[in-house]
Amino acid sequence: MGVVNDAGAQEDSTAEAGAARVPDHQEARDAALDAVEPERLLEGEDERTAYVDDAVHWIKVYAELLDFKRSLLAVAEHELRSMGDDAESEVKDTDLKVLMAEAARFERRLDFWNERADKLKASSVTDSE
Repeated sequence: MGVVNDAGAQEDSTAEAGAARVPDHQEARDAALDAVEPERLLEGEDERTAYVDDAVHWIKVYAELLDFKRSLLAVAEHELRSMGDDAESEVKDTDLKVLMAEAARFERRLDFWNERADKLKASSVTDSE
């Protein structure tokens, strides 16, 4: 439900605005580019961490993100079967490519963190001996 501001214009409440607000052209473009940037790290992600717990955290984060992207891909691919040729072509040329690039990035990051966790665990075992 909207709220009327001092100027008399109706505004979305904070909860609705975050979920329903359509990004402007620049925001959408930036988000699309960020989504497929192969080397982009998430906020707070430190590849040089010396802590196994950090690596385990990022394994969980990237596993969740990868599962989410795979579920979106499955839904999109299922929906393609009922689309007309033009709509199917658009989805294949845009949406599926972006989703696959995002999933590939998440898979690479998950692999990185699994390897990093293994190295940190091996190092901590060696250090404690």
